[in-house]
Amino acid sequence: MEKIIVLKGIAVPYELQRKNIRRMNLLVHRDGRVLVSASRDTAQWEIEAFLLGNADFVLQNRERCLKLIEAGDGISAGKNRRYEDGDVLYQCGKACRLCVVEGRKESVERIGRVILVTQKNPSDADRRRRMLEGYLTQCCLEQMEEICERFYPVFSRMGVAWPQIKVRSMVSRWGSCQPKKKIVTFSRQLGETPPACMEYIAVHEFCHFIQPNHSPAFHQLMTELMPDWRQRKQLLNSRAWVDVGET
Repeated sequence: MEKIIVLKGIAVPYELQRKNIRRMNLLVHRDGRVLVSASRDTAQWEIEAFLLGNADFVLQNRERCLKLIEAGDGISAGKNRRYEDGDVLYQCGKACRLCVVEGRKESVERIGRVILVTQKNPSDADRRRRMLEGYLTQCCLEQMEEICERFYPVFSRMGVAWPQIKVRSMVSRWGSCQPKKKIVTFSRQLGETPPACMEYIAVHEFCHFIQPNHSPAFHQLMTELMPDWRQRKQLLNSRAWVDVGET
């Protein structure tokens, strides 16, 4: 269940999980997501008081995580990353070495495990960043369109119309669904992750056309369509897949 609380003037979204536990727990994920676990009979005002009492912890850790992602933490293609020659980028969970060369015709292409950037002026870091982000966005879009087309037939039988698929840089979430507008948007950074993770997010967002929130019915639908979705989610958010990539 997703909610929002204002901490010291900052609106912070958080996920609330009701469990059979005695005390409340608070966690700030590496991707900046805030998770609160509470017993089924804990009042909402108690949960909000708990968050307000831990406002400094939440804000400081969330800001730190989001800054790391935005700047590019050595893994993520963060929106402020410089992309220098020799850097490691990830595509589909595989490590690729960035190679920058000088040439008359500018281009970005992947050759095996090398992403080759040809620039008229290799010292122009801003131009290189724009080239790479355009390339990574297009790659992610093609990947997600292929995955969505593969999983779509089951949703089509449920009456879901084919939506518009978009990709943009998002540092605090992997995807979003707008059922009324028939739009699904995926994070460009999702293209770095293994296919199993991309498939999980695709199914997750398409399930929102049937169940618009994270209710028990939503999780039941996820389990019916993708029985191992929890393992995929853990793999995605833990970034354990990074250790699998060969450098």
